[in-house]
Amino acid sequence: MRISQIELRNFRGIKSGKIILPKHAVLLGANNAGKSTIAEALALLFSRERMVRPVSDWDFYGGSPKPDSRFFIIATITDFADGNENDPTKFPSWFIGENAAHPIWWHEENSKISFEADPPQGTRLAAQVALAGRYDDDTCEFETIRYFYYGESDPFADGFKPVPTRTLREVGVFLLSSNREWDKLLSFGSSTFLKVIREYEALPGKAIDQLKNQLRSDVTKIEESAPLSEILEAASKELHSFLLMDDKSKLVYRPTSLDTMSVLQSLIAHVSKDGSFLVPVARSGAGMISLQAFLLLLAFAEQRIKKGQNFVLIAEEPELHLHPSLHQRLVHRIRAKSTQSIVTTQSPKVAADYQPNEVIFVHNNNGELVATRLRTEPIKNITSNSVRKLYLVHRDALYEALMGGVILVPEGQSDYEWLHLWQRLAQSSPDEAEKFSLKPITVVPTSDGAIVETFQEIGKFRPDAVPMLDGDSAGNDYLNQLASAASLPRRIVSLGKNAAIECLSAWILEPALADPGDTLKLLLPDPTKRTLKNLQDELVNSTNKKNRELRENLVWECVNISGCNQRACEFINDLTAIACGKPQENPKWKVETKSNGVSIFTATHIQRV
Repeated sequence: MRISQIELRNFRGIKSGKIILPKHAVLLGANNAGKSTIAEALALLFSRERMVRPVSDWDFYGGSPKPDSRFFIIATITDFADGNENDPTKFPSWFIGENAAHPIWWHEENSKISFEADPPQGTRLAAQVALAGRYDDDTCEFETIRYFYYGESDPFADGFKPVPTRTLREVGVFLLSSNREWDKLLSFGSSTFLKVIREYEALPGKAIDQLKNQLRSDVTKIEESAPLSEILEAASKELHSFLLMDDKSKLVYRPTSLDTMSVLQSLIAHVSKDGSFLVPVARSGAGMISLQAFLLLLAFAEQRIKKGQNFVLIAEEPELHLHPSLHQRLVHRIRAKSTQSIVTTQSPKVAADYQPNEVIFVHNNNGELVATRLRTEPIKNITSNSVRKLYLVHRDALYEALMGGVILVPEGQSDYEWLHLWQRLAQSSPDEAEKFSLKPITVVPTSDGAIVETFQEIGKFRPDAVPMLDGDSAGNDYLNQLASAASLPRRIVSLGKNAAIECLSAWILEPALADPGDTLKLLLPDPTKRTLKNLQDELVNSTNKKNRELRENLVWECVNISGCNQRACEFINDLTAIACGKPQENPKWKVETKSNGVSIFTATHIQRV
């Protein structure tokens, strides 16, 4: 079985929203976009309350529920069997009986639901389950109902058909929460651990009996150690005098209450080093503790799959506390062990292991949730070479940009490399960075000459991305194309007259001409010719233009030159200000707003001399 769609209404920060889910999906988006809300809504619907917070005022949109306030979580479930089995009678636990789901039909190609009596061509059998919540102001309590969803209604007033717990368990939804406060997850006090043990029929009954006998007799008897023994003897005499103990009884101490569950719950997992040195798991590193729940769920998944049962894993930021080199392995394990997986992440490395038709970009627009797949077709079917390259070669950077704040789309690869280096330089100067309150910019690695196609792809999800153009004739052509494209940028940055990215770099490097480093001396060996014009000419030179090592050496020679640091910080700061609609530091920016609403910011201080 698979959850093909989830719909949220008035739940937490989401007034309304619908998310189409493929077999494996990763949710991307800015902080507070609603990714965790989607994950926890599924967990709440499928009876995993222990893994999420108890229902409160803040689970209702607006946070001030009234007696008539309701929130709804509605899931559509399909793929009840392999192949095209569409006969509801083959699945009696879902569709037969007084309390049962209404058969509906799921169109995979267009992600639509049909409600006809007979299945339309190309559809799959599906069912809908829902959870509704309300606030009872008389008792000041919150109430939730899980029921088979038949359409618009108020289950608290109109009646409902409850979903049996065993039916929900067939879906097999499990949540790996982002809350990693699970010191006891590998202990017998963990309900998750006990479920895995029972699933494997691995409860160590004989060993428990032996341990109970040892604890009752073969232990160090601290009650016999003076002066504690004297205190306990006095207390026992008082109990004898009040007839609460007979004369032959006395107080003794044992590590547990000596019944099976208390013995199990007293056991603490340790890591054994060389068979003798023990370290409690709870005292291990954050990665070890964070991974406990994941390992348990994988063990549980393996056993369910062996039995032919379903397993849907919802994982919130599974990469927490793990080294980046392990992220790819983490994703592969999730995909391999799950019938379906739904992952939220802040890691471009985790996200990059998903194809664009498995990536869902989540955006919350004043309560209206928009969740869109990056692409609906496989990469091989993308007709644009530059867009295909964006997903094949630069996928990490693209996904990082979509999750980030300010996005800059330059003209080409060398522009990307120069800007990336200047941002690194700016961030390497703590005093200047603090002075300008620098915010990070994500620069998208654009294929040369593909700025229009690249922006059009990114602009579908992030219309606030800012294209950055040269001030030459090619830049003017790109400007005209962008101004008439289907997705219009809100703001465009352009360098000054005839200026390319190398002219920007020469302007930042200009303060170093007075005291050049080895690389700059090699580039301009004659001290009398160390001018801004000659530096521009050398950087624009076709040989130097392609020299990546030259670029890196020039930038890092500027680390201790305050004038270069200040110019780099100023320009990066101004780019951020433009993207955020704030005033620029340098007064030489020229702003022109076109009739279509596009604002063009021209750096007149960056010109070809």
